[in-house]
Amino acid sequence: MEAICNFLPRDPSNRDIEYQHFVYEADLKTLKQPFVRSSFIMHLAYKGEAMLRIDDVEYLLTPGTLFITFPYQQYQIIDRNNFTYLYISFGGVGAEKLLSKFDIKKERMVFENFSHVTDFWMTSIRRINPGNILVLTESVLLYTLSYISQFEQKYENNVSPEFNEILQYIENNLSDPGLSIGKLADIFSFNKKYLSALFSKNMPLKFTEYLAKIRIEYAVKLIENQKLSVSELASKCGFTDPFYFSKIFKKITGTSPSKYQKGVQ
Repeated sequence: MEAICNFLPRDPSNRDIEYQHFVYEADLKTLKQPFVRSSFIMHLAYKGEAMLRIDDVEYLLTPGTLFITFPYQQYQIIDRNNFTYLYISFGGVGAEKLLSKFDIKKERMVFENFSHVTDFWMTSIRRINPGNILVLTESVLLYTLSYISQFEQKYENNVSPEFNEILQYIENNLSDPGLSIGKLADIFSFNKKYLSALFSKNMPLKFTEYLAKIRIEYAVKLIENQKLSVSELASKCGFTDPFYFSKIFKKITGTSPSKYQKGVQ
């Protein structure tokens, strides 16, 4: 599918939010980077994989990752595996107020697991014509924001300090090959079934999926900063079997660790 770039007309109703572009970007490598835009931009990763570098922090972008950038905020998207994405740019006096309703700020602007909205984005951008462009663009933006609202409400209502401690423990012990829901239950004095249910209730991923995801994100950071063999990477990320590590790495990033390493050298 080729790139699609829609420029939105000025809205004669003088509404507080002005929608400027609705774009499907299929050729990231031709764009001049780093980006510095004068508007807010909501991005949705569609295919492939890339690294987002913003404010000296890096995020792994895989299909379904949603992120929002702010006016004049410098950022870079580094293609790793034929990355394509969609974005909507918007501004106006009401734009910042709208995002603040969902507690979206520079410290909280990357959201995982939004693959469920991808079809709506793609269907909408294909349907656009001069008569519906404003309505469709606004609908996509607000529809997507509504899921951020639902997730945040669920998170605030259900996540206890104890659960945050568990998440922190996981992040601090990714190299432990014995890290499991059972071990966590023993450490934090929970029933195993209760902890598993608590994790499912508060996180969009099952425990095993979450653990694999953050281990591979850690592996990507290691590849960016160190020269390690696949076996060394696997060990540092808590995998006893390098072949299984490579399988999970490719499943999540779309490429093998060795090919990823070649791409960053």
